[in-house]
Order: sequence, then structure tokens, then C-alpha cells
Amino acid sequence: MKIMRILLFLIVLVVLNVIFADRFLIPTKAIPTDQIVYSDENPQQAIDRVLLDSSVYFDPNNQASAMNLKTVGDFKVAMNSEASSDSSSARLKVIPNYRAIEMSNGSLELTDMKILIQYVDASNIDVLGFDYGLNKIEVMPAVNIVIFEAQNIYELNNIMTSLKRDNRAVDASFNLVEMSEIPQ
Repeated sequence: MKIMRILLFLIVLVVLNVIFADRFLIPTKAIPTDQIVYSDENPQQAIDRVLLDSSVYFDPNNQASAMNLKTVGDFKVAMNSEASSDSSSARLKVIPNYRAIEMSNGSLELTDMKILIQYVDASNIDVLGFDYGLNKIEVMPAVNIVIFEAQNIYELNNIMTSLKRDNRAVDASFNLVEMSEIPQ
């Protein structure tokens, strides 16, 4: 008898929940489009782009002051055509493994062209490396992050675009070596 009362009480609760949820939780008027914060229709992710034709120079004493060189911390950045024609950049030490990145917010940062991937499952690490032509550098299982290096650096931007859409990766980003501004 007690079980029947409890069962009847639960059924009444479910029915009342359905009735009131329909009445109070389902919106009756349209939400203006300027107030919609998130939409699943066409998600756009901001993707940072490596400027493969950039040259990075170490300039801790700020010796180079040419107009076409951009400052990022202790470094100067020039595009490929600008780097060879600039006389002040010839005095600076070129860092061959660094490239500039145009960040999604418009700022310029530096990378060593390594890719950081926060993975969903550790069993996907080797598969991700194979699928995207990446060499595994280091695995940090405590934070589910793996560091990769691309076999073909000219495909870095395409690889990053694909990784951002891959459901095996929670996040993918370039390893930043010098930041021009402090993130807020």
C-alpha cells in the first residue's frame, strides 16, 4: 500500500511538472536577434594564423628602428621581402625557428611553430599525429596536453583549422614564445 502511494505521488509530480514546465519554461514570444548570445547554426572559431613569410630577429637592446619592423617583446618581426631589404635587420641575429602569428584579436605574437593540443582521450594522441602529419614532442597527461611539431610547416595554418574542428581535440593552439601584451 505504501508503495502504491509513493508511486501515485511520483506520477502526480511528473504530470504537474510537465504541465507547469509547458506553461512557464517555454517562451511564448520571440527573442530579438541582437539579444541572442550563442547560436548553433554556424559556429565560427577565431583561428590564429602563422605568417610563414615572416622573419624574427632578436633585438634586446632595441637597435633596429626601421619603419617596416614590428616589435614583439625583445624581438623584431619583418615580412620576407622587407627583411632582406632592411639594412638594420642585417645587424640582428635571426631566429630561424620562430615565426610571427597574427592572433584572432589582431595582435602579433611569436611562436616556435609547435602545436599544443588538449586531447579528449589519451588513446587519440598517436592517431591525431598520424592524421595530421605531426611528430609528438612531449605528452603532459596531468593536463591532457600533447605538444606536436608539424612535418610540413607550410601546412600549419590548414592543420590548425582542421584541429579546431576535430572532436578528438578540446583545444588546439600554437606554442607562444613571446607575447607583446599581457592577457587580461
